[in-house]
Amino acid sequence: MEVKVGESTLAVRELHRFANAPIWRSDVGSDGGRWCWAIESLWTSIIDGLRVAARDGAVDSIAVDAWGVDYGLIDEAGRLVQPVAAYRDARTQASFIDLRNRIGDTNIYRATGIAFQPFNTLYQLAADASDPARPLERARHVLMIPDLIAYWLCGAVHSERTNASTTQMLDTHTREWSAQLCDGAGIPQRILPELVDAGQAVGLGTLRAGVARETGLSSSTPVFATATHDTASAVIAAPIDPARDLFVSSGTWSLVGAELPHAIIDDAARAANMTNELGAFSTVRFLRNVAGMWLVQQCESVFAREGRARSWSELSALAATAPALASVIDPNDPALFELGDMPARIRALCAARGERVPESDGEIIRCALDSVALATARAAHDAARIASHDARGLVIVGGGSANALLNQLIADASGLAVECGPIECTAIGNALMQHAAMEGLTSAAPLRSLIRNTTEMPRFEPRVVASKQMREAAARVYA
Repeated sequence: MEVKVGESTLAVRELHRFANAPIWRSDVGSDGGRWCWAIESLWTSIIDGLRVAARDGAVDSIAVDAWGVDYGLIDEAGRLVQPVAAYRDARTQASFIDLRNRIGDTNIYRATGIAFQPFNTLYQLAADASDPARPLERARHVLMIPDLIAYWLCGAVHSERTNASTTQMLDTHTREWSAQLCDGAGIPQRILPELVDAGQAVGLGTLRAGVARETGLSSSTPVFATATHDTASAVIAAPIDPARDLFVSSGTWSLVGAELPHAIIDDAARAANMTNELGAFSTVRFLRNVAGMWLVQQCESVFAREGRARSWSELSALAATAPALASVIDPNDPALFELGDMPARIRALCAARGERVPESDGEIIRCALDSVALATARAAHDAARIASHDARGLVIVGGGSANALLNQLIADASGLAVECGPIECTAIGNALMQHAAMEGLTSAAPLRSLIRNTTEMPRFEPRVVASKQMREAAARVYA
């Protein structure tokens, strides 16, 4: 994605897009296989994209963002020690239980402020520590996915804090690696890289000579540390007033919460499984992960395999004709987490809960969208209540913000007015942080003003009758 930023202008243009999905590797692990990322293919696609950008014109700078929690282990020569495991793999179940029992939820949460999810890096690395293949002994560094890509681009070994905070290994008070948790999980501290801040004025480095030759870019092209966690970049591009707005970064996950100046690590936050991820400019994203468009994505794949391929707009239109709130579930139910036959899982979960079992494709998608809206509203209200936040509205950004039906359902379920920011918010936020680094900006306010002044923002108001029906449906799911 090419993003050009001026004093009062913002231009976004897609140059290259490619798919990225986990693959099953039966040759990995000692227990029959593992879900992994095709990281080499991902790297090839990135090089292809940079080659397109080089042909298209001048490139001022590059920065990398990606999803959180996953990582690559590299050895002394910079080679991967093992394939990069995907967070939806089930290998962490034992370490998730063991570490929480040994260290204690209260101790872990007060140290990190991060919600308990079995895919957090802490439990993934603990699984590596007990792996008979001993990958941690062979590793020189552990690099989060965007840090790994940046290393391949420019040779810098570092860990940017917004993504590092997703590991549940970063001390929320010092914003440094927690020796207590790493030692408890069997993670050698020697593999943990130096931490850097998003948007720092000094770049990580310039392109390696080989990358420059392969792409046609100048070897003097700087690589900056953006807010490397994709949600951190997305929230930078969310045109919110932090004092009055909550945000929803809507994609595979819906990240729902408030931007705060400090973490909230009390018992209420822990009981609600709220997370405190670091944001750019020393902020905290106090939020909950809601399984968002993941349900629709997985249903779409199954429909396509069965010969009923449809676009997302077509699926949304089908859902709009299905009965509202006929079937509702918790989208974060563990039964829906792994890859697989999502329509069958949704039907089974509805049957188990005594809900009407959706039959048609439209009914299944409507169940998913209604359920995501209810969970989003619940997360928003929990975040506002626990943070004592005077929430007046919700700003939704990301791919899910293009779904007008879902936006209206979220407005109805939350009782809050919904505004929609940019769809390509992560790429825009990434570029804005590069701009901030080069211009010496120390606040998100001017960046968000630019977004609000250059972006059309559709608005959805809650409907009184629909809001009442949503509250009744929420009581069925979250009694």
